[in-house]
Amino acid sequence: MTFALKRSAALSAAFLVLLSPMVSAQYAERPDLAGSGSPAVDASGRSVKNKRIRAVHSDDPDDEGSSAYFIAKDPFLAYQLGRNLNFREFRERDGIFDARVSNLAGPMPDGTTAKITANNQTSCLGCHNLPQGNPGGGANFSKDGGRGRNSPHYYGGGIMEMLAIQIRAEMFVAIDTNKDGWVSAAEAQASGGSVMVQTTPVGPMIDMGDPSLGGGLTGSPALNNIFRVWYVDANGEVVPGATEVDGINTHGYNFEMVVWGWGQGPGRSALNPTNRAFLWDPYKAHGGLEAYDPSTTNDPDNDGVSEPTLAGAIQFPATHVAPDAGASVDALGFSRDDPDGDGHLSEITEGDLDLAEWFMLNAPRPAFAGTRREYKQGVALMESWGCTDCHIADWHIRRETQVFAGDRRAFDLEVTFNADERRLEGELVPLYTMDGDEFVPNREQFRVSGLFTDFRHHDMGERLAEKDFGGNVNSLWRTPPLWGVGSGFPWSHDGHSLTIEEAILRHGGEAQASRDYFANANDLDHMRIMNFLNKLVLYDIERLPTDMDGNGTIDSSFMVAGMDTGEERFNPEWLFNTPVEIQGPFLNTDGVMIRSDAATNIPAAYGETLPFRMDSDDDGWPDVWDHQPFVTGYMDGEN
Repeated sequence: MTFALKRSAALSAAFLVLLSPMVSAQYAERPDLAGSGSPAVDASGRSVKNKRIRAVHSDDPDDEGSSAYFIAKDPFLAYQLGRNLNFREFRERDGIFDARVSNLAGPMPDGTTAKITANNQTSCLGCHNLPQGNPGGGANFSKDGGRGRNSPHYYGGGIMEMLAIQIRAEMFVAIDTNKDGWVSAAEAQASGGSVMVQTTPVGPMIDMGDPSLGGGLTGSPALNNIFRVWYVDANGEVVPGATEVDGINTHGYNFEMVVWGWGQGPGRSALNPTNRAFLWDPYKAHGGLEAYDPSTTNDPDNDGVSEPTLAGAIQFPATHVAPDAGASVDALGFSRDDPDGDGHLSEITEGDLDLAEWFMLNAPRPAFAGTRREYKQGVALMESWGCTDCHIADWHIRRETQVFAGDRRAFDLEVTFNADERRLEGELVPLYTMDGDEFVPNREQFRVSGLFTDFRHHDMGERLAEKDFGGNVNSLWRTPPLWGVGSGFPWSHDGHSLTIEEAILRHGGEAQASRDYFANANDLDHMRIMNFLNKLVLYDIERLPTDMDGNGTIDSSFMVAGMDTGEERFNPEWLFNTPVEIQGPFLNTDGVMIRSDAATNIPAAYGETLPFRMDSDDDGWPDVWDHQPFVTGYMDGEN
């Protein structure tokens, strides 16, 4: 089949991530063709093909080459650009690292002890790298304590964020009776002492804690530790530094759910409440790349909650603001603050975050690499041992209403196990409607199966306790989602469990009874539960055999722009407005004919000729942002 002839059909039936090479590659820029004599070659096609150009944020999809344009009109390319920002190995010319490499940063609760080693990674892929070249996890680094932190994967990251924001909205429905967007002391007092959320229309209710104030009309709420609270005045505006409702300066509170992070300890929640913060925070902490992000601070009523970003997610400037404040913005609209003083301006832009957030929103889910019978058998065992009291299997994203945002993704990858072929296979499922030349997410409901978390923090007992750098002891951890757990290694928050079984046996505290059921299980049940958990897997997205064009089959020879690309796999590059064309047959240095997946049309395919993306001097500054567009100046467009 010739894909170019069926593009219109494909656009109405498909949508997501990358092609499949048989080997891994580094994620530096490797745009050149095999046989060119250049060192920047990648015949596998997996390396970053596009040059580093700061993305320009716009709210107008007609600004060709802006972040709004790509998300609305070329969303496959927006996804790929965001993917490459997540995986790109940034260089000195891009502003990587502050003046000090591997310096201590912090602080811990004592206000002095450092909690992390900063400036130690050139790429998100440095930690989130199992499996390589995917939104994976697994790498361990020292944070809070010497035993470290296990980096989580972010497959399904958009689903995680959407559920967190939905849970918050559902709690406000119950507590915020006058619907003004914050919880007054009187509303807290009338809350009844607990707030419940629904997992699915027929699923269990979950207690998210006590919204009432400790002193009646004063004090602080006792919500589950996964929530971070800030305090507001009589108009609902943030009161910086406030620690409780006092009835004088503060008259209520607001809150967020912190979906990313294992847990920092009682009263300290975790790390990041949104995918966007999950981007700019490690960009700064691990790479010294400072982000300027007006989308986060777009909070017209100063209640600590922003207007939705281009990807549709509210942000929480009351607690999380990107490091470049933009106090000095020049005539072209970019920040000249340079907080770290390294001379590199706007190292990560608002537009970069738009695209990287879009990638995270649409990142595909983990899968179950087994039969439906094996799945049901495993869930039944977990239920009988009480494991699903916390590891709740299924959730439900509500369709869009005045309260709920709906499923904001543009596409889903439905991955199932083909028992005959003994492999996972994908089907690209559209979640959008075309409005002229714009892709509009349907924002319908979506059932999330196999997540296995209640999102809450629980006391997990002595075996999972951590003594941090400053001497504080923490045993309060978030219930980790089990999807993908079979691809773990290592396991547990600190990465010190070298098998799934060891991770389970370290459970204590609130999970002691379930742990004991597992420890005392008969051989058959033990085999069944381990078989089940080991089949909750991640996979190499870029090698996944996938029905991309919606014709119901996975073709053995998938044609794109007249070239055989091999087995039909998961590759959004075929669905750009201008699809990527590959080099094709190539005689390698061993005298073997291979298929080179290097691209021959990068500038056109990756939108580098569009007005808001054109970079004439290749310095990373698009011409519309460059005071000297024909003078190479990596730091600021001029120098």
